[in-house]
Amino acid sequence: MASVKFLVGSTYGNAQQVAEDASDQFADLGHLVKVISRPTIDDILASDTEVVIICSATIGEGEIPDSLLPFHSQLSDQFPLLSHIKYGVIALGDSSYDNFADGGRQMDELMTELKAVAVQDMLIIDACETPDPEEAVIEWMSLLHQKI
Repeated sequence: MASVKFLVGSTYGNAQQVAEDASDQFADLGHLVKVISRPTIDDILASDTEVVIICSATIGEGEIPDSLLPFHSQLSDQFPLLSHIKYGVIALGDSSYDNFADGGRQMDELMTELKAVAVQDMLIIDACETPDPEEAVIEWMSLLHQKI
């Protein structure tokens, strides 16, 4: 089974809860999981990194949450090639805002630029339509599990 790191950008705790639920699901499937609430570039460059799931809320005018922003900045500044890493993104947001789910979209774009391998399309969770995201996450994670 794979070593899976969940890198979290959360403000009010929703993205954190989604990441914890998803990591529990993956642990039950036999994967070695770790949830990291304030990731750094070292977390992704560590030799044990195989799969990364970025779980990001969106704040303000479409920004990445403060707990994930330093990680994004480190990746942007140092620009390490990550072609050996598989990844997925879970983006949380509210579609009543213009910059809906942009925190996750920015992370997905950066991972693509760094040549990381997207295992599947980003999961976008709209708070207006999905008050309890657990069902969507379970389905998405099941598909991801089949691909890694």
